[in-house]
Amino acid sequence: MIYTPEGNEVAILQQFKEAVVDLNQADVVLLRFLRARDYDLENAEKMLRNAVKWREEIGIDNYLQWEFPPYYQSCVRNLKFVCWLFVGKWPVKQLLENGETEQMLRYMYTIMEKSVITTKECGTPGYLILDMDGLTYAQSTHIASLKFAYNSFQKMEQCFPEIIKALYIINAPWIFTFAFNFVKGVFAKRRWKK
Repeated sequence: MIYTPEGNEVAILQQFKEAVVDLNQADVVLLRFLRARDYDLENAEKMLRNAVKWREEIGIDNYLQWEFPPYYQSCVRNLKFVCWLFVGKWPVKQLLENGETEQMLRYMYTIMEKSVITTKECGTPGYLILDMDGLTYAQSTHIASLKFAYNSFQKMEQCFPEIIKALYIINAPWIFTFAFNFVKGVFAKRRWKK
């Protein structure tokens, strides 16, 4: 999947552009939202308007100035975006218990926003690798951590659609199944085909 309209997408993209001209969004953004809603113009418009409103409310452009923690690593190679998150080593439980929920959400939204920018430059969605090495039972069953993961992925689906070509989960311990079953309901059914 590339960010260039193909076949019948050209006509529907033009219709969508006319419907949301007031939002002043690039074709690549419009195409992502159209694809996320299976080319349903009404649903795509609603989704896009909600996303633009949310972005303005939180001031996401200011998030790009934020310094990343050292446990985040991404790279761009061969025009394919790869975001490798070391989830198992990230002390989510501890950070949440220390009252850093807002800081952690900003971290997640910044990753998503940088992913959007990079995938625009590359012209194709990227890959997300969730490395679960070091994930413990206590982390996997911590309710606040599960809610954080759920809310993060939910916001990705709502406001950053179609930026991931494929999601790979590696080094997952047996307990990961429990946590993943809690979070996976956020993703659209069509996402699982990827």
